[in-house]
Amino acid sequence: MFSNDSTVWPSRGDRAVEYRRLGRTGIRVSVLSLGTATLGSQWGPRWSMEPAEADALIGTALEHGINLFDTANVYNGGESEEWLGRALKQRSARDNVVLSTKFGYRTDHCDVNSGGCSRRAMTSAVEKSLTRLGTDYIDLYYVHLWDRVTAVEETLETAIDLIAQGKIRYLGLSNVPGWYLGYADGLCAGRGLPPIAAMQLNYNLLTRSLEHEYLSYAEHSGTGLVSWGPLAGGLLAGRYRVDARRRTLEGAGRLTEGALGATLSPFRDIVERTLLRLDRLAEQTGENPARMALAWLLRNPRLTSVTLGVSTRSQLLDNLEAANTEFPDEVMASLDEVSAPSTPHPYEFLAQEFQDLVHGTPTSNAREDGQSPMHQQRTN
Repeated sequence: MFSNDSTVWPSRGDRAVEYRRLGRTGIRVSVLSLGTATLGSQWGPRWSMEPAEADALIGTALEHGINLFDTANVYNGGESEEWLGRALKQRSARDNVVLSTKFGYRTDHCDVNSGGCSRRAMTSAVEKSLTRLGTDYIDLYYVHLWDRVTAVEETLETAIDLIAQGKIRYLGLSNVPGWYLGYADGLCAGRGLPPIAAMQLNYNLLTRSLEHEYLSYAEHSGTGLVSWGPLAGGLLAGRYRVDARRRTLEGAGRLTEGALGATLSPFRDIVERTLLRLDRLAEQTGENPARMALAWLLRNPRLTSVTLGVSTRSQLLDNLEAANTEFPDEVMASLDEVSAPSTPHPYEFLAQEFQDLVHGTPTSNAREDGQSPMHQQRTN
């Protein structure tokens, strides 16, 4: 079983920061990382900020020991990469951080080949990102999403070439199906190539579907797991009130005022139920909902890093407190229970009741009525 080899090192501030090994690589990253989609001026008020605010945000992250910074070539029309690169250069911090960016979305509406995972798109995207970031290399380069067309082999072979050229150091996959990840890793193993370093997926109390497959894959393969959207667009920060029956969402923020759509419906039963429980537990503990939701994620040792998406320096400081706040086990267990997702087929066959039919239970061979447990359950 793989271990992410967690270590706590002192930060440059007055807090201790936990670092975890990034998958099977030899580098360590902070358990809280900074997503920089809001750096820039192109996406409207809920997804942008002033240059001075962006610079202060990067500085605060560095001061508190964050060493993993995540961006993408489409964030704020490319300005995110530019502003992040400039802030790191001004602080001579480039070589002290792990810089990740992504490609895959179309970047030029006049060029039908500017998006996707082809060799052409990937090679072009790398060069443009290097220029905007003002760097010679990208530490972790993600496929932002699969285009449903390009063969895994083409993308993987291009990544190997870029690694050999020193332009990227590790390949990661984001928002891809489980079979794609497994196939890519299998190709790497079969050809004696470096494995996929990390997968980046949406994970929070309201979006737990990756638990059916990706968490166990990370545990057994050693692939790093980086989460995005830890507060579900602000739903878990106590910023909104949801009425599933009336299908109303009240509150000011990205979900009601932003130009970009949400990745989940706020009107699912599990959303309203989880938010009510989160509010009640926050009131009982005297903590705010956001820190509790983040703490729930940070307790999972299979997660390498949780990517924070903040709009202000004060939000970042508040989120950082989650790494230094201890919550009773029963509080975290309560959140785990209320937000537990339903189990789709075929994952129900991994449940203990079915596994007992494979491996047996302490009493399975000594039933008084002489019947097999198979007679007590309906199986397929």
